[in-house]
Amino acid sequence: MINRNGTAFSAADGRESRSMEEHVTKERALELLFGAWTPERHTETVHIDDACGRVLAKDYYALHGIPVVRASGMDGVAVDSARFRDGVPDMSGWRSGEDYVRADTGDDFDDKFDAVIRIEDVTILPEGGLKLHEGVTVTPGMSVRGPGSTFKEGTKLTNRGLPLRGIDLAALAMGGITEVEVYRRPRIGFIPTGSELIPAGAPLKRGQNYDTNSIIAKHMLNDLGAEPICYPIVRDDRNLLKPALDKALEECDAVVIDGGSSKGEEDYNTRLLESEGKLLLHWVLAGPGRPVGIAVCSGKPVINLAGPPVGMLFGMHWCIRALVCSFLGLPVPEGEKVRATLTADMRCAPRFDFLNLVEVLRDGDKYYVEPRDRGKTPLPVILKSNALFVSPAGEGFYAAGTEIEVELMRDRSLLPRYEGKRE
Repeated sequence: MINRNGTAFSAADGRESRSMEEHVTKERALELLFGAWTPERHTETVHIDDACGRVLAKDYYALHGIPVVRASGMDGVAVDSARFRDGVPDMSGWRSGEDYVRADTGDDFDDKFDAVIRIEDVTILPEGGLKLHEGVTVTPGMSVRGPGSTFKEGTKLTNRGLPLRGIDLAALAMGGITEVEVYRRPRIGFIPTGSELIPAGAPLKRGQNYDTNSIIAKHMLNDLGAEPICYPIVRDDRNLLKPALDKALEECDAVVIDGGSSKGEEDYNTRLLESEGKLLLHWVLAGPGRPVGIAVCSGKPVINLAGPPVGMLFGMHWCIRALVCSFLGLPVPEGEKVRATLTADMRCAPRFDFLNLVEVLRDGDKYYVEPRDRGKTPLPVILKSNALFVSPAGEGFYAAGTEIEVELMRDRSLLPRYEGKRE
């Protein structure tokens, strides 16, 4: 049995047998997880062609300066400024390669030339000579960039701990860096469980449902910077669940078990985590998907999420995102948020934090929210929503016309137009 503090006791003699908490907030759940487990960060070296999105494990500095020697600062003609010391010489008989050379922006040119005349300030004559435009003077170093003027050797190119973007990779390449040390993507195993599940695309029979949670998990994990390893469906059979977990623990840095997390007749996964490791908690004050179990098995976190897709999605949002980010040393990403007006009443579970998938519409610089009633709206319509709203515990009803802050799941440029009544 469980005492009021969440500690389990033996029913036979009342002795304390283990420590576990139940019905905790999602914030407390993460405290328990990170209090019992610390991620090990491993690094690897990759070519910059494969480094976009990866998180740098150290700072990088330029191996050389640019330009290596002086270079033209603009499109023009390189000349020897000494020939202009006493005024403009007769340039009509000058020959390219001997008396001048073309030198476009960034070009190196022969060391006997030390100034560049803008191409707009000179005419190249048909026979090859030059004519300087009136009022133009030529001085030593004119329009010439010195060595290292773009950046010098040792210039800091990138900062450790940040995901690399295409422009960061360009900066590295400019500084002569072609390979970088990055944090290895954490391998997150995903095990879908349920005797009713079949792979997407298989013929659907009575009593069966498609395993769509693996699809959600795979792409969310990819977007977070993890390496998802999605395992085959495991039926609700305790003799099959243990070897599936053992295999995932051997191959992965952390494991997500989906389904079998509640108190149903065939919900074996909580008992499995109790027997295979330290079960830290069961059930959280966050729904849908409240029956979450968090354990540490073989020194690795194992998260048991609820099976229904929206509940599983919420668990991925608040728990698995934090787990992956801890491996990479990153803060949990904050999605773009807007304030929007409800077009209809919205009811939420008042006793705990509650995820609402909603549709945001735009009218100029104003935003509107269409709630998704879970009892009336088809599940595919709910899943294709473009924003989410998490109502805090204690707030169960939001009337039409109320302004709330929602987190967008699509870029605001893709939001549909609001066609309802304008204010």
